[in-house]
Amino acid sequence: MLIFYVDETGNSSLATVPASSPPELAPGSGNFFTLAGVGIRDSSRKPLAEYLLRLKAKHFGVVDDDVWADTEIKGRYLLHVARALRNGKAHAAPKGWRRLENLEAFDAMLRDLALALLTFRPLVLANVVDKRKVVARGIDLNPIGIAYSYLQRNITLTLEHHHAGESAVIVADQQTQHEALFKSGGIHEIRQALVKDLTQVPNYNLVLDKPLWVDTDLSIWDREIIQIADIAAFLVTKLVEDGEPPAELAVLWDALLPQFALHHKSGRVLGRGIAMYPPRSSKLTL
Repeated sequence: MLIFYVDETGNSSLATVPASSPPELAPGSGNFFTLAGVGIRDSSRKPLAEYLLRLKAKHFGVVDDDVWADTEIKGRYLLHVARALRNGKAHAAPKGWRRLENLEAFDAMLRDLALALLTFRPLVLANVVDKRKVVARGIDLNPIGIAYSYLQRNITLTLEHHHAGESAVIVADQQTQHEALFKSGGIHEIRQALVKDLTQVPNYNLVLDKPLWVDTDLSIWDREIIQIADIAAFLVTKLVEDGEPPAELAVLWDALLPQFALHHKSGRVLGRGIAMYPPRSSKLTL
C-alpha cells in the first residue's frame, strides 16, 4: 500500500474582473492552483516522520507539539527565509525558525530536507491548473476537482505501469472546501467529464475513492509528512510560473526532481509526474 500525502499551493478561485472581455482573473486570485501528492510505502510512515521530527529538533530546537504552526515547514517559508538571509535582512517566518539566523544554518537545514527525499525516495505527482486558461476558455469546472481528478488518474496509471500489485490511499489535512466537493459527488462528476476522451480508462479501484482527512492537531506523523507535499506543490508552481525552480532552493529541487513519476511511454516527468490542465505544450524539458 502506498500512502499519498497531499497539499496544495494557490487558491481555487475563478473570480474574474467584472465585464472583462476576454475574461481575466480578479486581482489576488492567483494564476495557478497546484495539488501535489507525495507517495510513500506504509512501512516508511514512521521512519520518515521521525526523521522530520529529528530535523526540527536539530535546527529549530525544542519543538512544542501544542504550537505546531511555529515550526511548520512550508515552501513559501523556505524561499522567504533564503532570500531574506541572502540580502542580509531579518526574516518573518514563524518564531520556531528564529535559530536560522544566517545562511550557514539555513543551508544546513536545506541539506537535511534534501537528504530526506534522497533517503526515503517518495513517489511525487503534481497537478497544475492554469486558471487563466480555464476562464479564458469558459471551462466550468472547479480547479480543486480538476486537480484531484488528475491526481487520482496519474496515481492509478503509475501503479498500473510501474507498481503492479500496489494500491493507494490519499491523506490530506482537513479542508472544508475540498471535503464538501467529495461529499457532494462533485469530484466524481468532474472526473467523469475529464476521463471521457481518454484512450485508456484508469482502474480507479486502485485508489481509495476519497482522501483520509487528518486532524493536524492529533496526527503528528502525518502532519510532518504533509509538509513535503507542500514543498513539492510550491516548487512546481514556481517552476511553471518562472520557467525554472528558485535558485535559492536548488539543493532541494535537485533532490526532488528524481522522485517525480515518469510517463510510461515517453519516460518524461511532464505528462505524469507534473501534469498541466488544460493540457498544453510547454517550454519545460523535464
